[in-house]
Amino acid sequence: MQISRSLASAEGVEDAALMMATPANLDILSDAGLLAATRPAAGPGDLLIAVRAGDPASAEAALARAAERLEKPLVVAADGDSFRPRTLQGAARICLEANLALISVPGDFAGSEARKALRAGLNVMIFSDNVPLEEEIALKREARDRQLIVMGPDCGTAIIGGVPLAFANRVPRGDIAIVGASGTGIQEVSSLIARNGGGISHAIGVGGRDLSEPVAGISTLTAL
Repeated sequence: MQISRSLASAEGVEDAALMMATPANLDILSDAGLLAATRPAAGPGDLLIAVRAGDPASAEAALARAAERLEKPLVVAADGDSFRPRTLQGAARICLEANLALISVPGDFAGSEARKALRAGLNVMIFSDNVPLEEEIALKREARDRQLIVMGPDCGTAIIGGVPLAFANRVPRGDIAIVGASGTGIQEVSSLIARNGGGISHAIGVGGRDLSEPVAGISTLTAL
């Protein structure tokens, strides 16, 4: 997103975006006028750089700038504080106090990343949507067996220990906990509680399909 904003503000550039080449993202780019009539031969695992500019030179300069930013190596300070792990497993190894991973990748890959997190001993919040139902059930069963929880898929709202995650409202901390399958519902209820002087300890979103018959409320029961 930072690179997209940087490119879009460059001289001669009208619009720019960097996205994984999922079908949904290709539709977004097409609607924004950032794709040619012939779609690129790219798959969900490919990163797409799209630029619309007033002239070819500006477009080429923007593409070169994006490539430079993406290829630039990470700079690690002498004390190691600025180290940024490139994998979930790497992050889990250096953040020993962490107990939750937020997954936001294309739906086709969310299950794989969530499974890595569970096997690293982390609870999981899956922001991604378009995760197959069978994958959701398998992940939630594995989480239950490991005494962990999977929030989601398509979980856009949570408050854990008073800390808002994703699209959550900032509300006072208190002694009321919420478990819900609707992110907008959680936000509405938590806001009403706050307006009336209450506070939220935890708000756990379980995903819109958790209470369906196939999933059988696995995460809801764990949350409760």
